[in-house]
Amino acid sequence: MKFRGSGISEVKDQKCTACQVMLRPQTYNEVRAGQKVIECESCQRLLFFNPENEAKIERTNFTTKRRARPKVDSQQAWFYHPGYGEIGEAFIAFVNASTSSSRRVYELHTGRQAGDTLNREGSFRLAFPEDLNGVIRLNGHWDEEEIDSWGSELPMVVLDSLLSDLAAARAESSHTSHAATAGSPSEHPAAS
Repeated sequence: MKFRGSGISEVKDQKCTACQVMLRPQTYNEVRAGQKVIECESCQRLLFFNPENEAKIERTNFTTKRRARPKVDSQQAWFYHPGYGEIGEAFIAFVNASTSSSRRVYELHTGRQAGDTLNREGSFRLAFPEDLNGVIRLNGHWDEEEIDSWGSELPMVVLDSLLSDLAAARAESSHTSHAATAGSPSEHPAAS
């Protein structure tokens, strides 16, 4: 306190607010638990946690964060298909090469590849039009070499990323459909 003006510091967003150093996850959890006195490893101030401030940050980040839009002209595209043949819900990955494209199908819940990789001439939109009916476009950024290195199963990080993006796309879709129906002229009370 003699050198820095204050001997305590609040923890927000997993950081010491005095020195702005990120706390280790274990230290952060110990401060949140509030069972013992913890000091910052960087500035040696005693750390405290105010759950009201943290809750505001989490709510703000959740409500203002928008889903990134997949690029239309990308060389790779990931889609969610609600009823793909005998598999049911599936993720479909398309990769365009110079004159051909490839398709891989993964079961939604397990991430296991269903069947072999299929290659056809032309871009994926022209080569696989039957697979693009009723699908939801997802964000994916893995190149073909990386996809090949996964073998017959998606890594958990990739599967979690696709599932998270699917949930965001569904939430966004339901939000826009509610907004569209709420503003339609026949639904408006003055229209009757």
